[in-house]
Amino acid sequence: MRCFHSMHRQQGAVLLVALIMLLLLTLIAVSSFNLTQTNLQVVHNMESRSLANFAANAAIEEAISRSQFLSTPNSVFLVSCGQANRKCYDFNGDRTTDIVVVMDSPSCVIVLPIKNSELNVSNDSDASCFIAGSENSMCVNSVWEIRATATDVVTGAQVIIRQGVAVRATSNNIATACPG
Repeated sequence: MRCFHSMHRQQGAVLLVALIMLLLLTLIAVSSFNLTQTNLQVVHNMESRSLANFAANAAIEEAISRSQFLSTPNSVFLVSCGQANRKCYDFNGDRTTDIVVVMDSPSCVIVLPIKNSELNVSNDSDASCFIAGSENSMCVNSVWEIRATATDVVTGAQVIIRQGVAVRATSNNIATACPG
């Protein structure tokens, strides 16, 4: 009789151990689900930031590939969206704006005159700058700072890109675009 009484106690212990194991497996499953969700959010945030970075760089490249920012620094794009110096990008093709890039007006950092002695008269671009009888030529080297802020309208991811660009221009163009 003692044998049966001992077995009944063990059956309760097995049930208790099984419940504890089931609880542990449930906790592991919930934790792994939460970890997966967190990883997906991190990847999505990185993708949003990467696209915003790409859009800001594309807008800067478009602005500096044209010399319009020297003549009209408040309107550097041929086609803006909504207001001047603003570019909208649709990356997924659903015809709604995904990323908006706002460019600050380019700011002139420094202007350095080019001396006639630094020019190569046989080079066509240098020959147009040469002024006889003067120490300085008609051309200058200017350095501009361009700043673009890209914002993902869905996630709110924001990237600010600052880039410097050197431009050779005539003294007349620089005098109006970069006073002082």
